[in-house]
Amino acid sequence: MKKIVVLIYGGKSVEHDISIITALQTLRNIDKFYNVIPIYIGRNGVWQTAENLSDTSIYSDFENKAKKLRYVTVISGKPYIAYRKNGKYSKFQVVDFALLCMHGRFGEDGGVQGILECSQIPYSSCNIRSSAITMDKILTKDILVSREFPYLPYYALTYYEYKKDKDKKIKNILSKLKFPLILKPANLGSSIGIKICRTKEELIEGIEYCSKFDNRILVEKYLEDFEEYNCAAIFINGEIKVSDVNKVTKKDDIFSFKDKYLDDKVKEQENIDKKLILKIKNLTEKLYSTFDCFGVVRVDYIYDKKTSKVYVNELNSIPGSLAFYLFKDLSFKDLTTCLIEEGLQRAMKEQYVSAYDSEALEVFEKLNLENIKK
Repeated sequence: MKKIVVLIYGGKSVEHDISIITALQTLRNIDKFYNVIPIYIGRNGVWQTAENLSDTSIYSDFENKAKKLRYVTVISGKPYIAYRKNGKYSKFQVVDFALLCMHGRFGEDGGVQGILECSQIPYSSCNIRSSAITMDKILTKDILVSREFPYLPYYALTYYEYKKDKDKKIKNILSKLKFPLILKPANLGSSIGIKICRTKEELIEGIEYCSKFDNRILVEKYLEDFEEYNCAAIFINGEIKVSDVNKVTKKDDIFSFKDKYLDDKVKEQENIDKKLILKIKNLTEKLYSTFDCFGVVRVDYIYDKKTSKVYVNELNSIPGSLAFYLFKDLSFKDLTTCLIEEGLQRAMKEQYVSAYDSEALEVFEKLNLENIKK
């Protein structure tokens, strides 16, 4: 019997459209052995499904173009989804697994993972804890420091605190870091909301800009002469498998949203130093283990050309296109099969004791009765 796999994508995220692309790629490549039910989360956060979700053109006018649209909800405590129409639940469907193609907030940050765990539905990505940590650039930095991974100097800024005494915060930043600086919203991906600052005035403007996306802002040392590299890892047959190393090509100072997703030109990769490849691969495997990752995770690196040092930039717990392009010896179909089967095995192994019968209620009731008698 075919396993029922729900493929969840979309969501209330700035990476909403990229999530759709990842989902469409997955739908077209996933093994026919699975019975796939695509669940599209709209920009308003509503879960829904339709007959023609594999048609790219419907997403420009979803409400009118979706055929046989039905709303979907997850049932708490049971691995079921329910279809809702005209305010009534019309059908309940058992679910074996959830393949996540979510990017950004409310999907890559542990939000959806929490919903699925409450419903006892196994899923393909990192767990709640590691998803939340890797999504948060400041928390990621703190762990990099504590575990002695290579990192660029940074300052963690909270906008609420900044507003109380702006001059003091600016002074604190500049006492620890020198220009140029790069500002990043702590919980945002795809180079959106990022500002490079070379003066005090630009720093002040950058903080105000980033605060539109997040209350917590990462202020980091910006390198003028650098290269960027990607490497991914996935758990296969009980071992961490590390991908090839990819050198990023970009047109501007930063690897922008457009460079990542909207440039359809074939990017020719230069030869990469073998020692650098080995270092990045070793770091990727160690990071995957340290952050307790599952599923496929892409790590982004910054290489300082002046000092020949490599730094960990960030971890992506559900990378765009599931980073299939980094695994030259693993097809997209095999990668999705691996995510499903490894995720199912992990769920079986992690069936820990979640409830424990104690005498606490009996003791409480007894004490309560004694107090009433008094």
